[in-house]
Amino acid sequence: MRAYELKEQWQEEHTRAFMTHKMRLVSEPVLCAPRFDGTPFILTTDGSKDAFAGVLAQRVTTLQPGGRSKTRL
Repeated sequence: MRAYELKEQWQEEHTRAFMTHKMRLVSEPVLCAPRFDGTPFILTTDGSKDAFAGVLAQRVTTLQPGGRSKTRL
């Protein structure tokens, strides 16, 4: 972030949004052990002439308060 001259444009709301995204990247269900119970893996890839990347994921269903279920990739 320091490489770009954002001082004049960067506001408190940007800092809050950045910190929220940062916390989501290092918390469950983003970082959890894979399930080897037959749950299929999903491979997502992206690439360009300069680089490529891949993500191995699984669908996870969690029970929310009130009895609703939520499925995430």
